[in-house]
Amino acid sequence: MSSPSIPVHQLPAHGHEPTRIERIQRSSTAVQNDVHRHDFHELFFFSKGSGEHMIDLEMLKINGPCMHLVGPGQVHQLDRSADMEGAVVMFASDAQLGHGHSARSVLFGHARRPMGVELSPERLEEVFGLVGQMERELARAEGPVADIVEGFLGILLIKCAHWSKDRAAVPDGNEQDPVRRFVDLMERSFLQDRTVQYYADELSVSADHLNELVKRRLGRTASGVIQDRLLLEARRLLLHADLSIKEVGYALNMKDPAYFSRWFHKAAGTAPAAFREEVREKYKH
Repeated sequence: MSSPSIPVHQLPAHGHEPTRIERIQRSSTAVQNDVHRHDFHELFFFSKGSGEHMIDLEMLKINGPCMHLVGPGQVHQLDRSADMEGAVVMFASDAQLGHGHSARSVLFGHARRPMGVELSPERLEEVFGLVGQMERELARAEGPVADIVEGFLGILLIKCAHWSKDRAAVPDGNEQDPVRRFVDLMERSFLQDRTVQYYADELSVSADHLNELVKRRLGRTASGVIQDRLLLEARRLLLHADLSIKEVGYALNMKDPAYFSRWFHKAAGTAPAAFREEVREKYKH
């Protein structure tokens, strides 16, 4: 989903390769990025420096070597010290990752909660060894650049998924797994279609069976997962978007402002206006 008041960044252009790398370099002063979201995946590797990384409604501290993940649609803002060093690996959703597809599902598996992973010096060295290989390939003018880069990216994702395996509650990496297919489809369609029956029909299973599969894997029924995703988007907009409460409801396809307020109060335990005031005070937005 995009909102005119929350900028959506596109993958920086560089030929036709669906992978980009940017280095985080020292600067003369501390740096604060604007709040934004994007339509691609990002792996942040911080090797030196300190700072705070707000991802959705959670603030992650940066202190020592670590990895942060930002998936498509997530809203984030990075405040970093002048001496920070690191790298950002960006890749499109259609990147051909080989066995890395399953690892991507583990890392960005729609858990929809910010995740940071501490990295030992040995793991950090492995990361930058692979990043360096990718950079050298991306600098070539010819040859199977995309295939080679995405091969290295797949290996990097597999390693990162292994390092973070105890931290993520996610669907199976198998692309035919019905729970993974449900969350992938829901991510694209939750603003328009919110009934379990719609997703069950799309997946050719019964609504009861889909609820059972999703609850067994994710600890929530399919309807609960849909509502959680909608609530997350509502919270994002209330914090970051320059929209009235009524306009936030419209952005979520809830045309009746009173209905949106009742729904949000029931789901979040507080009224939209009270939530906005509290969360903006917390983040000094």
